[in-house]
Amino acid sequence: MSQDGHNADRRRLLTRTLPLAALACAGCRGAAAQAVVAGGEARFLEKTGMTTEEMYAFFYGSFIPVLQALAQQMERERFLSALADVATESTGQMIGAMVKDWPARDLRAMSTLWQNLLSTPPFSSALAYEVVEQTEKTLALKFTACLPAKLLRAMNAADIGYALECSGSKAVAKAFNPKIKVSNPKNIMKGDAYCTERYVLEA
Repeated sequence: MSQDGHNADRRRLLTRTLPLAALACAGCRGAAAQAVVAGGEARFLEKTGMTTEEMYAFFYGSFIPVLQALAQQMERERFLSALADVATESTGQMIGAMVKDWPARDLRAMSTLWQNLLSTPPFSSALAYEVVEQTEKTLALKFTACLPAKLLRAMNAADIGYALECSGSKAVAKAFNPKIKVSNPKNIMKGDAYCTERYVLEA
């Protein structure tokens, strides 16, 4: 097969695999979102017989090796950029669906959104966080524990993990309120001791 044929096959695999992998690795996020939308009635999560770590490990164990193999075959930065794009789009759609009927889109409402999400399984046992700043114009969260980062760093897939799990912050802000801007200067996936996400409501 010609090089062009190989490249075409890789592109087809990428377009098919990335959405599936992003959705699978974000499966825990999606399940939590559905629980919030449904008022917390996520009985299917309670009857899996799996711990939170086992559930994340199952998702990651199924798809991360595939993504690592693809990253080896493609230009890595281009691959990670495409993966982040897919994960970002998925996150934005998820948040948009969650808040479509919310009348308020200020930072107080965003704080409520985060509290709803992070108090829902599997987030409630996969992440530890605190609100370190909250005003009418600013909301800042500090995450001191992150199970996805623990697992993905152990799999030597921190850059893939960042693209999948951490690149969606801007999509969250945009889907919630385009006037909200976000920065995250600290990130456990990148080796920092904790993560920070700071949201600012612009005039």
